Amino acid sequence: MGIDSPNSMTLFVFIGFLLGACLGSFLNVLAHRTPRGLSVVLPRSQCLGCSSFITWRDNLPILGWLLLKGRARCCGAKIPIRYFGVEIVVALCFAWFFSNFLAHGDIGFLVSSCLFLWILVGVIVTDLETMLIPDRLSVGGAGVGLVLSIIFPDLHGTHSYSHLNQHVYGGILSLVAILVGSGLLYWIGAIAGMAMQREALGEGDIKLVGCIGAFCGWKGAIFSIFGGALLGCLILLPLFVLQRLRHRDGDGSDSLNWGKEIPFGPYLAIAGLIYFFGINATLGKWFDWLGYWGI
Repeated sequence: MGIDSPNSMTLFVFIGFLLGACLGSFLNVLAHRTPRGLSVVLPRSQCLGCSSFITWRDNLPILGWLLLKGRARCCGAKIPIRYFGVEIVVALCFAWFFSNFLAHGDIGFLVSSCLFLWILVGVIVTDLETMLIPDRLSVGGAGVGLVLSIIFPDLHGTHSYSHLNQHVYGGILSLVAILVGSGLLYWIGAIAGMAMQREALGEGDIKLVGCIGAFCGWKGAIFSIFGGALLGCLILLPLFVLQRLRHRDGDGSDSLNWGKEIPFGPYLAIAGLIYFFGINATLGKWFDWLGYWGI
């Protein structure tokens, strides 16, 4: 039975789904423990409510949360839906990547897509919960993107070069993108910080743009900065207006106000994913005026 048979194709996609679910489960562990300086290996998973060790059957990705109906077996504490959400999102995306591989046979896209999505989902979850972006994800992700750009230079469109030069040029473009993306955001943050008289951007955001650039190139890094800022405005401004209206009507809640620190990493990550999986081909034409630089 070859890979072209329907049963083999279904099994291949299911393997992608299962792999995504397992890596999504590990991502939940990483997102919870890394910002707290805890090991992601030991001890084994514990209940968030009573710290009891979780049995293997209750720790099954996706199924564990569903069978327990979102409640810990040991103490009845609520299990955040984030655990289920991360696992199902990563699992479904991996299944799609594996299906895309069957259609196009691009192993570079398969490997890069899985790792890029996994890293950025981890950034989104961790930054939203803790206002921190672990170096393991940002700096480590930049290193992974650089290595993948050398192994799979098609990430940066190096088709017109000889075989050896493709790999060298792919690595160079990835490294340039890391420096351009992180450098640009650093100076934007520095200027904004001087204007606001306080820190405007965290180091984690700067490192994250370097990671995005390593996978997406310098165009993707620039898009993630400005696209992430636009996305943040589109989401946060309506929420701010709604918050002000509620406050005027007597609700004293002040969960969202001007001057309050908000995580920028999730918006950078979403913009990076949009570029990588959506509009990179179309958006690339906007940069044609730089063509004489040979970039």
